[in-house]
Amino acid sequence: MSDLLNIGRSAILTSSRALDVVGSNVANADNPDYVRRTLNISDTTISAANNPIYINSTGTGSVTVNGITRSSDQFLEAATRQTGANRVSGEVLVQWLNQGEIALSNNDADLGTQLTKLFGTAEELSAIPFEPALRNQFVTDIEATVERFNQTALNLSSTVNLINGAASQEAAELNTALNELAQINQKLLPAGIGTSQQAVLLDQRDAALTVITEKLDVQISFGNKGTADISRNGTSLVAFNVVSPVTFVAGAGASFDIEIGGIVQAAPSNGTLGGLQRAQSSLVSLNNDLDSLAVQFAAEINGWQANGLTDAGVPGAAVIAHAGTAASLSTTGLSANSLALASPGGAANGNILAFVDLRTATGTEQGYETIALGQAQKLLAARSESAASTAFDQATREARDNIATVDLDREAADLIRLQQSYEAAARIIQVAKETMQTILGIF
Repeated sequence: MSDLLNIGRSAILTSSRALDVVGSNVANADNPDYVRRTLNISDTTISAANNPIYINSTGTGSVTVNGITRSSDQFLEAATRQTGANRVSGEVLVQWLNQGEIALSNNDADLGTQLTKLFGTAEELSAIPFEPALRNQFVTDIEATVERFNQTALNLSSTVNLINGAASQEAAELNTALNELAQINQKLLPAGIGTSQQAVLLDQRDAALTVITEKLDVQISFGNKGTADISRNGTSLVAFNVVSPVTFVAGAGASFDIEIGGIVQAAPSNGTLGGLQRAQSSLVSLNNDLDSLAVQFAAEINGWQANGLTDAGVPGAAVIAHAGTAASLSTTGLSANSLALASPGGAANGNILAFVDLRTATGTEQGYETIALGQAQKLLAARSESAASTAFDQATREARDNIATVDLDREAADLIRLQQSYEAAARIIQVAKETMQTILGIF
């Protein structure tokens, strides 16, 4: 009779514990960091060995709780971290290359349009070289072109600086996640295996690992009781509870670097920092190309001016000055009457007619088109890469979520099953009680 009471008691306790687990699943159905739990139970068996070969096992009919199991697949979790890092890297790359496209277009007042306008004014002036209005317009167009160079360079420089700010913020958030992981490691070691505390800590660990891997390409190794160590190219970032923070270092005229323990690391290749690094490298290269184009433009205009004669019959003076960059480009303040429109041979429009010769496959106008086309192609390639990474990440997450995410329909079915189990266990105790009372009533 006592066995019957023990069976009923253990069944009620187990059902009650299982109901708590299901309730926790339902309560956290909308929590993205929560992994579904199940109660691991088994029957109680008494084993005795009469000799080294034969072991006698007897089941008592009751059940016992072995602990809580998280519905997690370590391989799918690792795959999801990798695809997630690829996805955010692509998204960040597209975001900032698009900002570079906006900087280059200068709100639809791009350099290429102004260069085309400059050549158009030169053609008009070649027909009427002594027209004051056209001369003034030609000078104004040169000044406007210089301003477009200046503004485009400023736009690109501002975008590069904004990337520095974003990368610095990402590094700070990465260090916060590394410190959180170290604290979780400390709590995991004393936590009991299969306990609710361990399950919660493992959820927190996986959330921290997701943040870390979505910011920087790192290597993860798991230790005793689920603790996690983080390293990058052989350099430790987290060793149990010891953290080596990542330091952001802005580059002077180049893309940023990261350091760990004062040692410069290889450029990030994945995660948000990887996307930012790739975007900044591309925009720094774009800015360098713009500087080269500005120097070429100054050489072309000044060279054309020096090859002609002014109204006073003297060689033209320089129109543009610079210090080797698009941002430093400036006009010398030359007046319209100082334009060298005449050729050395005496033709009043001889030199301005030669201005069209600057419109070549290697000239400034075509050079800008090459730069703009190259930037557009990079953006298009980044968008294709991002779309592929997003699709791959979505497929991987669906496979992971089929195992780890709470399904309310399944939890509802478990609630009904456990309720029936609880009622059956209560009935067993009631039957045992009634039987005991009947037996005692005989006496």
